[in-house]
Amino acid sequence: MAMPTVFRSRMAANETSAYGAIRTIHTAQLAYAITCGYGNYASAFPDLGNPNGDGYLAPDLTSGPAPRKSGYSYVLQPGPNGISAFTDCNGNPTTTDYYVSATPVDFGKSGRRAFASNEGQVIWQDRTGVAPVEPFVAAGTVTPMESF
Repeated sequence: MAMPTVFRSRMAANETSAYGAIRTIHTAQLAYAITCGYGNYASAFPDLGNPNGDGYLAPDLTSGPAPRKSGYSYVLQPGPNGISAFTDCNGNPTTTDYYVSATPVDFGKSGRRAFASNEGQVIWQDRTGVAPVEPFVAAGTVTPMESF
């Protein structure tokens, strides 16, 4: 009888973690833009990390281009305007906008909602487990969650 409650609690914890990770990614992108990106954003997760541990994001999100954490898979890529002509303080390409998403690794087991956002910092959710796409529009199962 307790198993369904534990199962739902784990899914809720995974969703909360994914939502929090996207908020943290926004903060990291802002710090990166101010200090290393010369006003632009990182175009990939590894650009926000540092093997020495003093990067903008923790290694669990910067160890590769598509990290997994707490039952969710993450993607960070340039937004619709694409890669800028400039590089960052480490010689990596930058972008004038970005798109980030978090989708459940196993829909219905690791989570029921997918999340996505961009430099506008409004986090969008889709209850079907598919990440909302840009341009973000509230319709059907896609709704905004918040803005900073």
